[in-house]
Amino acid sequence: MTNEKRHRTRVNAGFEAYVSMGDVIIPVATKNLSLKGALLTGCEDCIEGTKCELHLPLSPGIRIVVDGEIVRHGNGDAAMRFTEMDEMSFTSLHRLVTLNAQDPDAVDEEMLEIFQK
Repeated sequence: MTNEKRHRTRVNAGFEAYVSMGDVIIPVATKNLSLKGALLTGCEDCIEGTKCELHLPLSPGIRIVVDGEIVRHGNGDAAMRFTEMDEMSFTSLHRLVTLNAQDPDAVDEEMLEIFQK
């Protein structure tokens, strides 16, 4: 039996990104991503409870932009829970997670659960 508390598929993804907190912009890298959050490295100034925005450039003109909150910080990593994103960012995030998931069908099932809540 596992003690895993996560309910979403997480994919290992070392993408360069940045977090903005007001006027402060912090370059980070993603360790992993899900439809509901990300684990970030390089966010030493991120403090639990801080509202922020994650910008994940995918290609010129295409980026995922997600509002969220830092929910955990430690060992050089910060966990961000996503709270809001536009439709285009959600579509891009869904594709990114699905393409990198071991079980792409599980990601689609999770998406349906998100929308049913």
